[in-house]
Amino acid sequence: MSLYSAFYASLSGLTSNASALGVIGNNLANLNTVGYKDATASFENLYSTALSGSGTSGNGDPMQVGLGTGLSSISTDYSQGSPQATGTVTNMALQGNGFFTLKNQAGDALYTRAGDFSVNTDGYLEDPSGDYVMGWNATDGVVNANGTPSPIFLNPGATSPPVATTTVSNTTNLDAAAASGTTFTAPIEVFDSEGQSHNIEITYTATATPGTWTAAVSTDDSGVPTVTGYPSPIVFNSSGTLTTPAAGTNPTLGAITWSDGAVSPAMTVNIWSGTPPTSSLTSYAQTSGTTSTTQNGYSAGTVSGMSVDQNGNIVGTFTNGQTMPLAQVAISTFSNENGLSQQGSNSWSTTLSSGTANVGAANSGGRGTILGSNLESSNVDVATEFTKLIINQNGYQANSRVITTADTLLQTVISMIQA
Repeated sequence: MSLYSAFYASLSGLTSNASALGVIGNNLANLNTVGYKDATASFENLYSTALSGSGTSGNGDPMQVGLGTGLSSISTDYSQGSPQATGTVTNMALQGNGFFTLKNQAGDALYTRAGDFSVNTDGYLEDPSGDYVMGWNATDGVVNANGTPSPIFLNPGATSPPVATTTVSNTTNLDAAAASGTTFTAPIEVFDSEGQSHNIEITYTATATPGTWTAAVSTDDSGVPTVTGYPSPIVFNSSGTLTTPAAGTNPTLGAITWSDGAVSPAMTVNIWSGTPPTSSLTSYAQTSGTTSTTQNGYSAGTVSGMSVDQNGNIVGTFTNGQTMPLAQVAISTFSNENGLSQQGSNSWSTTLSSGTANVGAANSGGRGTILGSNLESSNVDVATEFTKLIINQNGYQANSRVITTADTLLQTVISMIQA
């Protein structure tokens, strides 16, 4: 062995520690990068050489001098970063395992933890680099996450189709002290098959028999003056409790064909509900009145807002008060995350080491959940990085001192020869 081996061993130490300092510098540079994952450089010793021909001491133990160190790996810490609220609907933070699935303009698959997405002018969800966010688009409000992912398209003109009313109810008190012939009308808004609003009116008329009323149903459509199917008479006992129709018996109004050609199917009037059955009609000695009306129909609606749920569903809120899934983002997991290759712009690509992507819905198959209107922060810890910085700085300085010492010894030898 010669002094030159000390030069080369320490030179490898300088190189390795310089590389580690580069990793630390990159971590600190990305302290505020969305979805960035901290990296750590690891060293390994280089092959040792024997000091003598036999390579062993008298007792048979090996005698070896190392040839320095090298960079063995740069591993990535995929631990969770903190979520930060942004208020932007299309921003998403992935909590747990997995990556958002992207496709670039060349058609290559990419993966990212940075969910700073937005909708482009064509209605597609994309990242800041213009890569498409992949997932499953809804058909008639239904998402099939078992299909092949495609670029997510959020149609700003999406509509929620109308639903015709099939059940109605009203909570009404009919004055027990009302004179014979007294009438009370309870209007209920209903929707036809085209989403058009109409009113039906239930008119109650007191009879000469105490506690007994008749009922008739009419509409605000001049072409449909009456509707069949409502029971008559309506009878209350001396306590003002409904006895006819009997408990659990709910009448059905006949189907209606409106003047505009739209149709309303038969409608159930929920006089009784719950277990045990409770009536929405009473007859107490109070002024007749309706306190509430309900029905299950609604008109067509257009998108007025969006939100993202924990399963990655992008849910549209419509002007008719309804909500409906528009799409669902695809999440990919890998058997070896450290095998992924960084591509810049917060994205990774697969390698033979990482294995192929296992694509599925969030909150299933071990995949994480989605937090809407949030972004995942970098998981770089400043204190840890500064500690590593000090350690690698000391390593660099120590190796440089060995080089200067070896140089001094060589200069001494050279001086002896010159003398």
